Amino acid sequence: MPAKPRDIFEENDHIRWYYDPELARDWKTFIKKFKYLFWINSMNIKDRDHWVKFIEDKKPSIAHEPLFPQDEDAYADVQALRREAYFQMFRAFTEPTRELSHDVQKGEYLKKVLSVFDNLFEDEKVDVAARLLTGINQVFAETKPEKFYRDIEAERFTLFDDDLLPYLSGYESVYRSEKQIMGELTAEVKNLYEEEGYDIIKVKGNLPPDEAKLEIEFMFRLIDDEISAWKSGNREKAIGLLNMQKDFLHKHMIHWLPWLCDDVAVLEFKKGIAEKFRGDVRDIQSYTGEVVEIDFYRGAAILLKTLLEHDYNQIEALERVAENLDSEKLKETMQELPEIDMKKENYFLIRRSE
Repeated sequence: MPAKPRDIFEENDHIRWYYDPELARDWKTFIKKFKYLFWINSMNIKDRDHWVKFIEDKKPSIAHEPLFPQDEDAYADVQALRREAYFQMFRAFTEPTRELSHDVQKGEYLKKVLSVFDNLFEDEKVDVAARLLTGINQVFAETKPEKFYRDIEAERFTLFDDDLLPYLSGYESVYRSEKQIMGELTAEVKNLYEEEGYDIIKVKGNLPPDEAKLEIEFMFRLIDDEISAWKSGNREKAIGLLNMQKDFLHKHMIHWLPWLCDDVAVLEFKKGIAEKFRGDVRDIQSYTGEVVEIDFYRGAAILLKTLLEHDYNQIEALERVAENLDSEKLKETMQELPEIDMKKENYFLIRRSE
């Protein structure tokens, strides 16, 4: 009889086991070498009891004190900050653009994220991430921009799209132990996108909708759409989009992205990648001993996990506040928020009407 769930992180109804015993044996061999990766462990979890025991000391912290904006101006400020925070996380986790590469190399990306995160909450983990991003700026300040762009592009491929372990299988269905992509959880997330009028751009390929970059982009889109709804005076739609933000974070993002972030940031993973390419891409000693491009992704992962942990309660606070705000005043206040230009971004979600 499965243990009765004690908290939300134990309520995982997507755990599956392998029909093919050979697959189970294969994953048992992988865990011997890559036990430090959450997702490899997840592929070896058989049932809820096993899951509960495994995550006992790995649960993200969601007991943070949220901001309670006192009026329409303050509410608009918080939503503008949240939108920008998820926008910058989306930029970090999708395939890098030259604009992102430039911002990272010149230290502009760090300035942008700190201007947002420092106004949303205080957390010492942000300082840890800032040191990693500062190191990138310092070490690669004189590197030719095109070379840095190619390097950081290669690093992202190495982390998420390579087919030689160690790498990260960045899908909700994998991290929640469903043991596959394009499964039950993938369909759930796809349906949520479609309910809000979004499709994945066909020329981008047949991407699993529960991939990390897509879920982060979707949260950014939900916040942006809420702001647009307030601007148009559609209170009902705006409140509905705020409710959707809470549901998507509480039922999906918080249940796996923090653990993906842990996998990105863990030092053993950085060393594992160095060993994978020893004698090919970089010398292993300089790779593990100095700041390299992967530290951008390690820093971004720490920032994303921290954002999700704080935002868990923040959305609930905003729901309570929004119910009592004056729609006309909020409509006027939201007009002052600028649009975010997506033309140069490597986005994947598009409205059916576009």
